[in-house]
Amino acid sequence: MMEESLGKEFLEVAIEVERNGRAFYERVAGKTKSKEGRNVLLLLAGREKEHESNFQHILGHLGGYAASEYTRQRGDFIRDLAGSVIFISEKAMGLLNNKTLTDIEAVEAGIGMEKDSILFYSEIIGLLPKADRDIVDIIIGEEKKHLSELVNLADKLRSGT
Repeated sequence: MMEESLGKEFLEVAIEVERNGRAFYERVAGKTKSKEGRNVLLLLAGREKEHESNFQHILGHLGGYAASEYTRQRGDFIRDLAGSVIFISEKAMGLLNNKTLTDIEAVEAGIGMEKDSILFYSEIIGLLPKADRDIVDIIIGEEKKHLSELVNLADKLRSGT
């Protein structure tokens, strides 16, 4: 009998979150005033794409799992929650509708999105079987790297270095 798991469904959601993050950074990059700001945001978009590829790779190596109806319902819940919170919040959409953003506003928007991602993944981990929690830990680690990079960039922008 196959082992029940949400790992596949969860990774599919994580891939979508990364894809949405990339689209967010690309849109915000197009709204910033400076070339340097655009370059930084496009770099972050590239990292989101890289993480999406990493998660695709992990997904490609998962096998031997079957989802029960209960597990599928939990997977649907995870997808719905992710779609309603990460990278499509009202705040994010409001920022995307602004005509221009300062570099610091753009970076702060990214910080907020990364925090939302980390909080989402941290909350979801309790819904997953123990076998799938390692996957979530990897994802959280990647999001923490994004957050750290953005915080460091914000510090540089604020200090003018």
